[in-house]
Amino acid sequence: MTLKPLKLSLLAVVATCSLSYAGLVNAISVTVNSEPITLYEIHKAAGAKNISLREALDMLVQERLEDSQIKRLGISANAFEVQSRMEGIAAQNGISVTELTAFIASRNMGLEAYKKELERAIKQEKLYQRIFANAIAPIDGAEVRRYYEANPEEFLQANTFQVIRYEAPNAEALERVIASPMSVVSGVTIKEETLQAGSLDGRTHYYLNQTNEGEFTPIATGNQGVAMYLVSKKSGFESVPFERARGAIENHLEEKRRQEAINNYFEKLKASADIVVLRRP
Repeated sequence: MTLKPLKLSLLAVVATCSLSYAGLVNAISVTVNSEPITLYEIHKAAGAKNISLREALDMLVQERLEDSQIKRLGISANAFEVQSRMEGIAAQNGISVTELTAFIASRNMGLEAYKKELERAIKQEKLYQRIFANAIAPIDGAEVRRYYEANPEEFLQANTFQVIRYEAPNAEALERVIASPMSVVSGVTIKEETLQAGSLDGRTHYYLNQTNEGEFTPIATGNQGVAMYLVSKKSGFESVPFERARGAIENHLEEKRRQEAINNYFEKLKASADIVVLRRP
């Protein structure tokens, strides 16, 4: 007769522990200018981005600071801008907006939630443009030349590529190959090839040069389906002439300055923000 009450008691303890855990997970970890960041958000961001809890917290703190600045500066994004962004994403991927919408639905992402993400991305870009407007100095030609001469290994291109070519009727089949390279995937044909740079189109040459030995190139769409390469070996390296490398170096240096400007901007904001740590993740 004593077993039943004991069983109920144990269930009650389990339920209490579960509720306590749920409460802890949803508890506020940090507030940024009175805006909360929960432990749940931190763990979710860490899992989604495959980063540490500390990195996830830093990322979320910066997002709250961004939102605060966007609001303070009156930055907005309207429905037309969001629709234009969707059209641009669809065009980049060679599909219609209707097909993009169907893809979003197939991935269990709500269309309104997707549009909200785009709206925030547009606002963020506008904020960053204001940051860069006064913080980015023009790239000097001598600086570009110094970078080229100091980093010769970055401007080597191979002339010969030993590869394994994978072809399939759709990208999903090749994605399964990437996930499990030793498996046999139905519909995928495999062929070993030796390719010369002079016989390649610009996109394929770029992909092969940018892919390390032992790795797959991005999946590319062709006339009869999709294809990718596993790069086995590169050889016949030559230096890219400075004039051909100039544009890439300028982009790299500009991106570096942009990142430095963003970091400096938000470090100053953090110093003046009201950040309160209630629970460490």
